[in-house]
Amino acid sequence: MAKLNSPFGAKKVSGRIGDGFVMSSWRGIPYIRQFVMPAWRTSKRLDQVRGLFGKQNRRWMYLKESEREAWRLFCERKRFQGLPHAVFASYSRLALDAGLPEPLLPPRSKKPLLPRLALRMEDDKVAVSWDVSRPAPDALRRTAVMDLWFWSGFASHNPHPHFFKHLAFLPASTGKFLFLPRPPRLTSDSASPKPSWKYSFRARVILPDSNHSLFSQASLIPGG
Repeated sequence: MAKLNSPFGAKKVSGRIGDGFVMSSWRGIPYIRQFVMPAWRTSKRLDQVRGLFGKQNRRWMYLKESEREAWRLFCERKRFQGLPHAVFASYSRLALDAGLPEPLLPPRSKKPLLPRLALRMEDDKVAVSWDVSRPAPDALRRTAVMDLWFWSGFASHNPHPHFFKHLAFLPASTGKFLFLPRPPRLTSDSASPKPSWKYSFRARVILPDSNHSLFSQASLIPGG
């Protein structure tokens, strides 16, 4: 990171120079660094989700007035801060992304509780199992979907939820998923002791009416 002494006669600098550099200040010291495009901005998965959300946001104007009023009452009852059309877009985007029918009306079921995750090694695979016996009655549980996310890294790291990548939508009734992780790419000397590796998973339950639980999380350190 290069420091600048009042560049261009200015004491404060900010912004980009073309596509190559970014200017800013740190504790009053101006500096310039190379611009790096964040990986998440070019993710096909993120672009797909954003596009679906925008599509459902526009879908709001084609709903019946009775359907829009139902979403307004739903937001008031739940004391949501977002506008009704954004809440509808969020719930319907999640349902369609998970392969469920589009919810024209707000969910009527109870919000499901967190699924209970368990991890263990089976040969060279990570076995992810879950218990969704608590979230909903049998009729809903049989058609519910498990939304599974994954992260791997050094055992000493505790990843932020934004670092997890979407892994799969699975029928919640299966109760188990086998995941074959890629071997970690370590740049350290092969003769030196290799650091411990951690596999972390986040999961939530999505019911057929688009109601969903919060995320639960579990981690596994093989041999740890």
